[in-house]
Amino acid sequence: RKHPTQKPIELLIDIIRYSSNETDLILDPFLGSGTTAIAAKQLGRNYIGIEISEKYCQISEERLRQDILL
Repeated sequence: RKHPTQKPIELLIDIIRYSSNETDLILDPFLGSGTTAIAAKQLGRNYIGIEISEKYCQISEERLRQDILL
């Protein structure tokens, strides 16, 4: 876990898959460690994440740069 309230990626994949279509825009106003953005990217959605903490912005960026998104 990279963040104290990090959600399981499987949960976010299900939520995004069933509530949006490919190429839709997913907004996460509390980005945290970027799990929502990673799920959106895996499903072919566009995403915008907003985060006040520079630490968590850096963690999100690192996670999103990985070839295998975890």
